[in-house]
Amino acid sequence: MIAQFDVVKVERAVVAGKKKGGKDKQEKQEKKEKPAKETKEEPEELDAAEEALAQEPKASDPLAALPKGTFVMDAFKRVYSNEDTLTKALPFFWENFDPENYSIWYAEYKYPQELAAAFMSCNLINGMFQRLEKLNKNAFASVCLFGTDNNSTISAIWVWRGHELVFPLSPDWTIDYESYEWKKLDPNDEKTKKLVKEYFSWEGDFDGKKFNQGKIFK
Repeated sequence: MIAQFDVVKVERAVVAGKKKGGKDKQEKQEKKEKPAKETKEEPEELDAAEEALAQEPKASDPLAALPKGTFVMDAFKRVYSNEDTLTKALPFFWENFDPENYSIWYAEYKYPQELAAAFMSCNLINGMFQRLEKLNKNAFASVCLFGTDNNSTISAIWVWRGHELVFPLSPDWTIDYESYEWKKLDPNDEKTKKLVKEYFSWEGDFDGKKFNQGKIFK
């Protein structure tokens, strides 16, 4: 006897199989397309010192409120560093100096009797420069050591933005300046121009003082 197939049941089975297969394929596709879970990066832990520095407010420029004027300190420093002092830097300085917004000062160390070896005096000057780092943008100075070991003096020409002593404007700046006598100079006075020339070039008679060496704050 020949087996007879129920055509209707076969068709139903085929349709059901297609639906199941299509569903499985769709589920696999959805699983494949499902984005991976984002992993949040853990913030890097700071040690106590780094955390304290991060929370410390950034120091502002104590001279920021003053008028900028027309004298570009950085431009002068570039000329001074890269060109001849007498033929290039000094003419540039006087051609561009802005007496309305900048001032020139003479400083002399009060306690020459305490100065010993020259290298110790140089360390004294370098220490002052380091503590005045925030002033660097708005000031220039030539600090000179005169004489010999155990018989020396320190004096300087400073130029900065503004017309008052700048050192009281920041606690870091007050450490050294009281050890010096300060005198504001008239930029139109020929004596001032002579001092600026000698101190910037490290050449001249320096009122009879014997030049030993100099340090530039720039």
